[in-house]
Parts: sequence; C-alpha cells; structure tokens
Amino acid sequence: MEFEKETPILVHSFHYDLNEEPRVKNEVNVAFRKAARQNEDGTTDEGQGGSYFEVVVVFDVAPEPGDFSVSGRISQIIKLKDYYGDGQDLSKDDYRLLSRPLVEYIETLTYEVTQVTLDNPVNLNFQANF
Repeated sequence: MEFEKETPILVHSFHYDLNEEPRVKNEVNVAFRKAARQNEDGTTDEGQGGSYFEVVVVFDVAPEPGDFSVSGRISQIIKLKDYYGDGQDLSKDDYRLLSRPLVEYIETLTYEVTQVTLDNPVNLNFQANF
C-alpha cells in the first residue's frame, strides 16, 4: 500500500511519570478516521488520487520493570494512493504500516525523556493493538 504523509506527526499530549509502585502496562491503540484536507484557498480537497485518513495513536505504557509510565495521543493525516474505501477493508498489515511511524515517534520521545530523567535511556519496542 502506497501512502503520502500529508501533515507532520502532531503530538497532542505526551506525559511521563515515575511510578510510586512498579506497574507494567502496554496499551497502544490505533484509530483510523476518514478525513478531508483543506487547501490553502479554503476549499476542501476530497482526495483526488486517493483518500485522506487521520491516523491516531493513544497510548499508556509502563515497560518492565514498571518504574515509569508514558501516556498520550499523537496523530497524522495521510493520503492512501488510489484507495477510496472507508478503511474497514484494510488488513492488519496495512494498519501496522500506516501506524508504525507514530509508534516509532512514541519510542523516540520515550528514549529522549528517559535519557534526561533516568540518565539511562529506555528503548521501547512494542506493537499497536488493532
């Protein structure tokens, strides 16, 4: 499946906490919503050459051994080339491909924050739930 990134990844929220008591959690959920793209002149681009979708990842992760948690919501608008469906017929592999850049962004943010806060960067390696 070919797609174009129409907008940069947008971090709506990213929260980091040290846990008072260890807890382990791995909730990473992906949502796809058909979207319209606004042109510079104020008109709506209905998606000639493909449909626009907003990919949203909502996450709440506390990796082993459960010393800290990260949670938040990030999104991106993409255009699926030559696809005009509503997204319901996409395969899990397509969802993984389309959400992976956002999941990698969460991994990068977590690495950077833990490098500063714990003086020991943590590499997350997880998969989103569909």
